[in-house]
Amino acid sequence: MSELRLAPAALLAWAVALAILTATWWPALLITALAAGAAWYLRAPGQAILVAAAGAAQTVVTAVSAARAAVRPPAEVTGTLAAPARQIDAGLWLLRIRVPDRPAPLPVFLRDEELSHLPAGTPVTADVRWRADESPGLAGYTGTAGSLETGEPPGHAGGVAGVRAALRAASEAHVGESSRGLVPGMVLGDTSLMTPAEEQAYIDTGLTHLTAVSGANVTVVTAAAFLVVRLVGLGPRVQVGAAFAALVVFVALVGTEPSVLRAAVTGSVGLLAVIGSARLEPAHGLCLAVLVLLLVDPGLAAQWGFALSVAATAGIVAVFPALYRALARPWLPDALTRAACVALAADVVTMPLIAGMAGRVSLVSVAANVLVAPAVAPVTVLGLIAAGLAVLPGGLEAVPLVLLEPCTWWIHRVAVALAELPLATVAAGPLWVVVCYGWVVFVLLTRRRGGGVARWWPWTSRCT
Repeated sequence: MSELRLAPAALLAWAVALAILTATWWPALLITALAAGAAWYLRAPGQAILVAAAGAAQTVVTAVSAARAAVRPPAEVTGTLAAPARQIDAGLWLLRIRVPDRPAPLPVFLRDEELSHLPAGTPVTADVRWRADESPGLAGYTGTAGSLETGEPPGHAGGVAGVRAALRAASEAHVGESSRGLVPGMVLGDTSLMTPAEEQAYIDTGLTHLTAVSGANVTVVTAAAFLVVRLVGLGPRVQVGAAFAALVVFVALVGTEPSVLRAAVTGSVGLLAVIGSARLEPAHGLCLAVLVLLLVDPGLAAQWGFALSVAATAGIVAVFPALYRALARPWLPDALTRAACVALAADVVTMPLIAGMAGRVSLVSVAANVLVAPAVAPVTVLGLIAAGLAVLPGGLEAVPLVLLEPCTWWIHRVAVALAELPLATVAAGPLWVVVCYGWVVFVLLTRRRGGGVARWWPWTSRCT
């Protein structure tokens, strides 16, 4: 945590973008001026210049994007799907249509019996009735489509759609019922084969991140390539090159959806923590990633997914080392200790956000993530191999799918079993979560010292 010089600039850029998206541009200038003035008053002229530049740049980019979003779209729009069609309710689908000259995809709702066959990159033309979007962001308008015309996704988008379809077909042919929806979900973020009950079980146990392309997927893929090259005995430059090549191949297979690109950036920061980079501290890399992502897409500042990704990465970078030092014991398997610390570190910082977003939190998420941790990497790596082989003739994809099925079966059983426990989820507010989790971390970090906790709970001194 020695490289935090970019943290004030990253936080300021986020605050500036959020202020413009929720209000107007002048509070952003006020926040920037106050931050720069405070840095100057504290005799940090370099920091004052940095935060002023970051705030000014973010203000200009976000204000221009917000002005473009305020223009009403035409009644008939032509564009491409930024993400696969998503089912909201029985017969109700959400399409995110990327239209030229718009700063963000337009959310369009359509009632149809089946649209799951529409992948990202599908050309669409829709007749839409628009209304102003009340939620903060760069969409500006939300629409309801009366008609929809679609085509075949071209180029790379068509290739990604073919890979997804091939892996779905291979999963239906070669793995059991409990794994069919999980394999495409964990590998490519394709949840079309999952039942509503399965999706709810993963939400209740805090495992829903497994079925979405997240920074964890990127970290697993790049770290696997890095470690394989290291085991072969090649040098550090080749190791980093192999990790980068694995990242490019992963993005090429999964697609270039905004969530995938966000996961690629935040996952790369996780890779820094894995390899222990001496040139770029993970905390420094995370701040740099936030600055770059917000300049590329200011609308991320108002998205829960972005906040959760950044918070989870920050928790792993900042809280994990302290938890690991406090909980590591010679008689405990190191892999189990690390998995527990990673899950707890991510939960500590994301649970208040989840409470604010959904009003409920999972009490079994740490246990669920620890139990499934050994199975995640094999599914991700073998699943990507199966996805690549599925588009080739010969049926060789059956081999990695058979090998990974015990892991997906285990993940499924953990999710279902823990979701059925009493009080698996409880209603909670952000403040309640902060207090409870803060106390848990305090107890864990002071167990070895004993005295600090013993003053509050006498029995704690007998447990240490």
